[in-house]
Amino acid sequence: MNHNYKHRARHFFLVVLALLAGVQLSVAAAPKGNATPAGRIGVVTILEGKATVIRGLVQFEAAEGVRLLPGDLVHTQPKSLLRIEYADECSLEAGPESQLQLFHPAEKKRANRPALYLLQGWLKLGCKAGTDAALSTKDLDVMGISRVLVIRVSGDSRAIFAESGSARVVKRKSADSGAITLNPGDFLDVEPDAVSDVQPRPTAQFMEALPRAYRDTLPSRYSIYVTRTTEPQNPRTFVYTDVEPWLDAEPVIRRQFVSLWIRKANDPAFRGPLDRDLARHPEWDRILHPEKYEVEATVPPPAAIHNAAAQPPK
Repeated sequence: MNHNYKHRARHFFLVVLALLAGVQLSVAAAPKGNATPAGRIGVVTILEGKATVIRGLVQFEAAEGVRLLPGDLVHTQPKSLLRIEYADECSLEAGPESQLQLFHPAEKKRANRPALYLLQGWLKLGCKAGTDAALSTKDLDVMGISRVLVIRVSGDSRAIFAESGSARVVKRKSADSGAITLNPGDFLDVEPDAVSDVQPRPTAQFMEALPRAYRDTLPSRYSIYVTRTTEPQNPRTFVYTDVEPWLDAEPVIRRQFVSLWIRKANDPAFRGPLDRDLARHPEWDRILHPEKYEVEATVPPPAAIHNAAAQPPK
């Protein structure tokens, strides 16, 4: 395969992926008139402090009244609280220094795993009974959440408090893999490679760290913003450090961003650290170094085929 052909093939490959990313961006960036069901669009109803949202290739500041879409990446700053409400009375409260990929709590994907994903920090989830709410973290799913649940993710440790109602906890990669049932008031501390025992109440350390806003039941403010829409604030691009935790997340999570952020590979400021840390997200190797995956042509050129056909049979 000659050099020009390799260059054209590489260019075509990157263009196709960039176009796909552009389509995803155009869908994600426009909450009005897209195919997202109204019941799956969240509304920011309370914001204390600051929170940013990444949608496609755009980053913007959250504000009360802003609509959030499935797949949005939400990041709260220190001392912040972000409340997101849905039409069916489900609500999410992201505490300080939290990162989550937003989906309605009843949505499923990735082999029927919960779509809502907490990467780090605090999350308080409240849904009425019968919603079948669920959320996921690294190597752990919390299913069948009824009423109110509080979870904290810090590194590989998770603490789960069934404030009211019940839930089932499934550890996906552990010998202790059976579902653990939480009843109202139960507390579960999940540590790597350790047996998890249900406790009848949260630990003192958990309660001491609990965000102050979580101690109260906040009234719904959804009706205030049904007809009041706020535009995303300060839209801009993002840099590598803004998304580094997602690029380095568990494989089932991070792989989705290859096609979505393919165009960032053309930005030297993004491509440099992306390539430097390639061992933490090897799925980007094919994008950054496509020549390693090119296969030499084994089909003879057309002239050779013609000449062979013109030869009389022996």
